[in-house]
Amino acid sequence: MRLGLTGLLGLPSGHQRGQEVRLTRARAKVNPNSEDNISPALNWKLTAGLIHYHDHLTAQCRTSLSLRSQPGITQGIIMSDTNYEYGAEMNENNPVLCCEVKVFQASYLPQQQLSEEEYTILYNAGLASARSRFKENLPFNTEADISRSLKEIVGTLLKARRGVGRRRNLWFSTDPNEALVSAIVGGNFKIDSSLSNVAGSPHTTDTIVVMKLKLFRNLSTNRQQLVSAIVHILNDDVRRMFMFGITIEGHRMTLWYFSRSHSVKSQSFNFVEHPEILVEVLISLVFADDQDVGLDPNIALKSNTKCQYIYTVNGEAGPRRFLTTHSIFENRALTVEGRMTRVFRVVELDGQTDSPKEGAKPMVLKDVWLDMDTKTEMETQQELFADIQKYAENPDWREHACLSGFNQDQHAETVEAFGELLKGERYKELFLVIRAGSTGECSKRLVRSAWRATKSFVAIDTQRFSEPQSCTTHELQIRRADEVTQPAYQKYGSKRRSFLVFDDECTRLYCLPTVGDVFTVLRDCVTALRLMFCAGWVHRDISCNNVMAARDSETQRWKLKLADLEYSKKYGVNSGTASDPKAGTPFFMPCEILRRQYFGLASLDPDEDPTQLTFDLTSNDPSDDFDEPLLHNFLHDLEATFWTGFWIITSRVNHERSRTYALNIFQNAPTLTLPLSRLSAFELPIQKALYRCLLE
Repeated sequence: MRLGLTGLLGLPSGHQRGQEVRLTRARAKVNPNSEDNISPALNWKLTAGLIHYHDHLTAQCRTSLSLRSQPGITQGIIMSDTNYEYGAEMNENNPVLCCEVKVFQASYLPQQQLSEEEYTILYNAGLASARSRFKENLPFNTEADISRSLKEIVGTLLKARRGVGRRRNLWFSTDPNEALVSAIVGGNFKIDSSLSNVAGSPHTTDTIVVMKLKLFRNLSTNRQQLVSAIVHILNDDVRRMFMFGITIEGHRMTLWYFSRSHSVKSQSFNFVEHPEILVEVLISLVFADDQDVGLDPNIALKSNTKCQYIYTVNGEAGPRRFLTTHSIFENRALTVEGRMTRVFRVVELDGQTDSPKEGAKPMVLKDVWLDMDTKTEMETQQELFADIQKYAENPDWREHACLSGFNQDQHAETVEAFGELLKGERYKELFLVIRAGSTGECSKRLVRSAWRATKSFVAIDTQRFSEPQSCTTHELQIRRADEVTQPAYQKYGSKRRSFLVFDDECTRLYCLPTVGDVFTVLRDCVTALRLMFCAGWVHRDISCNNVMAARDSETQRWKLKLADLEYSKKYGVNSGTASDPKAGTPFFMPCEILRRQYFGLASLDPDEDPTQLTFDLTSNDPSDDFDEPLLHNFLHDLEATFWTGFWIITSRVNHERSRTYALNIFQNAPTLTLPLSRLSAFELPIQKALYRCLLE
């Protein structure tokens, strides 16, 4: 294979091999507002009715994945019901665990703050009401019968609670013919009943516990509808840390818990035979505090609005409050677990008021869920900057091996420009600098006695396409099975929420106006990566989403803002004898990382310029020299930059032939394996095929 990284990325070299690939099409226009220019993967979703671009894209495509209505904008429900999509995705990638009912009550349901006397009064009143309405020899005629009976029991509990003192509570709401109302363009999801903050409200921000009821044991349909509503609410309401759900099929009830780290259901129980369990469950939910039913105490819904939130960021200088004014990025997830990254334009508020701080400028807030043992991006960035500064203060910085490929005389201007970045912390201009940050609440721990349930929703063999998304591999371990043998289940660790605040609102690389602008920013990206490596770091997640840009107000030039350092690490630190886990965005992951093996290096032509980053590689005969743990290195970051540029010139231009060519190369393989098509594009010459398909 001839890998012309030098030419494609504009790196210094004796002769610019591959330079024609970079510049021939450099001014091909990319229209960020055209659906024709969306990646083929996202186009497929649009035509399938799963996700629709809305009409409020900005000129720089800043809201390309944002589905949330902005204040003052009304959007109708345009998405068809996606119960089967949610069910299939949850079955395959986020299987639900199972535990005994008593374990679920003790580990997941809100724990009571009531006095023993108060609880006894409520329990006795609720139990008497349940026994009078649910009898074993009296079948239900309709789902409405079940719903009315549950509503009467909750009403009895509320009445009894008023007799011993007023307390915050949830209300039982039921209207199976009314669809959920949300701020996100989003869904015709209907729920049979719910426990809500506001009596009778169908809005997602008021719906706390979702209930789906069926007269018969129609498990798949009932549960598909439950998870559809749950995922939709979790996507819509920013405050949610987790949610509870209840399904009823005939006389059997199942309790559900959904969070960003894992999802668990209880074994079903006969609530007609065991009304005491039903009453215990209702008391724990109806009289729970906001935080105990999944509402984050660090995020509040702005008064008199259903689509603006107030974040409290507890930084070193004390708590600061930020009001969301615009949604920049929100990925509509098909599953519950994951990072659930959200990015908002915000303005800082004055004290405890809802008024903007005097002179406050718009800022950007990032909200993401991280594994408990993962450093926050702010912590990582601070460590990286400290190491870059240490490198900058070294008088022999030019002698670093990463700069040895430069001819110090021939490329003196490039080396001096590199040196200028090391003066006065100017290197920070290459990065999206975090100005404030804090960590929020943690998810619950997985109960140790849980086991993997059988497929909880529906098994559908669907072909899924998606935008490039970052991910990492998951561990598997053996666990005992329950009703149906499922011997392996994913290892789930707790997650914590991270809030980050930035000064700059940037444009993602793939939304820049021209391909020429893209490669201007990519050249700066190579400089930033080289700077990181000189300081002993690798990025490990270069992609079209993480390479961002901001336009200079004076020169109008697009300037790099390298972001998303969650996967960045010091090169080779704490690796031992183990390889680095696969991390990054599958579209742009280096082939060696996907393959889990180094490639062998064939002999170079003796006439080759040794400073060229152009190699003959072979995957069939790995060199003995590479029989060692595979570590993500600087060349891997360069390769990810190459794939990013390659994806943009083929997939982001309005040219069917080039997009078809790219479709087989860029795949989100759920197993994070190296597709044969990607390997072929990496090993074999591609210049001729690329010329034939590129936009003229």
